[in-house]
Amino acid sequence: MLEIRRSLAKLLEVADSNLREKISQLSEEERKVLEYFVQHISVGSIIALRELKAFYRISEPKNVIDKLISLGLLEQGTGCYNLAKPLRDLLIKLVGTSHR
Repeated sequence: MLEIRRSLAKLLEVADSNLREKISQLSEEERKVLEYFVQHISVGSIIALRELKAFYRISEPKNVIDKLISLGLLEQGTGCYNLAKPLRDLLIKLVGTSHR
């Protein structure tokens, strides 16, 4: 099985300048939440809010998630939050390049 650490830093290596600019302007809490979704891709809404508050010490996770959705970095599904498709595509690209 391919071993790859899904980190924001690795994702930024293959991101375009627009995406890098968006991410560079995020607050520390927003970066933590984005990193959480880079690692988990898709998480049920209730679990995400609880984990972000309890383990990542995000004071208002819903507000942070809403901002990341408005920036196009996350998406809201039915009962879940997901890493936005363009970011998921970048992760696939990372996996593909690591096979070479």
